[in-house]
Amino acid sequence: MSIYVKNGVLHVSGVQDKIRRKGQEWPDFISDYTMLDIETTGLNPYRDHVTELGAVKVRANKVVDEFSQLVVYPRSNHVPSFITKLNGITEDLLLEKGKPVKEAMTAFRTFIGDDIVIGYNVNFDLNFLYDLARKFHLPELSNNYVDVLRLARVYYPQQHNRLLDCIQRAGIAQVEQHHGLADSLDTKKVYDDFRQHFTPELLQEAQGKLKNIDLLQEELEVWELGFRNPVNNKKIAFAPEVEISGTEAAQMVNNMNGIAQTGVKADTDYLIMSDDGFFSKNNPETLKAREFNHAGSKIKRLSESYFLNMLDEWARS
Repeated sequence: MSIYVKNGVLHVSGVQDKIRRKGQEWPDFISDYTMLDIETTGLNPYRDHVTELGAVKVRANKVVDEFSQLVVYPRSNHVPSFITKLNGITEDLLLEKGKPVKEAMTAFRTFIGDDIVIGYNVNFDLNFLYDLARKFHLPELSNNYVDVLRLARVYYPQQHNRLLDCIQRAGIAQVEQHHGLADSLDTKKVYDDFRQHFTPELLQEAQGKLKNIDLLQEELEVWELGFRNPVNNKKIAFAPEVEISGTEAAQMVNNMNGIAQTGVKADTDYLIMSDDGFFSKNNPETLKAREFNHAGSKIKRLSESYFLNMLDEWARS
């Protein structure tokens, strides 16, 4: 088996099917694409949901079509108050103007088509969209993509690089609207500004930021891992029934400045369960973790798929 990152994508032999098969990021300036942005109720695609879909279709650097749609779900449409404060989207608004999620996502997937996708921190958006496309048996969202945030980090090194920061620096706007279509249009303006000012050297630097790491070869340096390393200083135990090789998983964790444990212990941070075992209430490892937590521990149980996708998020960051 092997565990490695190639051009920002995590590869784990034997369990690759557990990782979202999203496309390949490649920093570049292209003239035909779909620029997109979504609004959600939170950061976690396993727990939160999409409230708004927005995008513009671009041909020869010109906007030729737009997409904007609020989304309503058959069950809960609760919107946290801090989200409403940010973008004005409320549950009542979704119920009044939202389109059923399956219908909305089907139309959005058709709008995107086979285009290269561009967005600001677009991997976040793609996680939600990928899962919705899969849920409704739509064409897999494996489109390659450009992340404008990666370009911003090279163009504005050692600075805060929110979309708001970029649109203010470029004189595009003073506020971020936090709506899918409006933010897509603003992100296009940021992308066009970078297109005008980037040098070949800056673009090459951005492309060189994609991770290429053998996670089993040797202990990695802090600069290789970056500050988004999800296992940094975490004590991690793998349940016996996980499909990934326990030996290689432990070696990977140790190489990434984590601490692999043999069996769950009182000081375990993450207990990685098989996807089936995660939902079993009588799993021995779950029962041990529950006992420790009752005594004051703070063990988080993660399914194997969740853990691997968490690593893939790091690989793509």
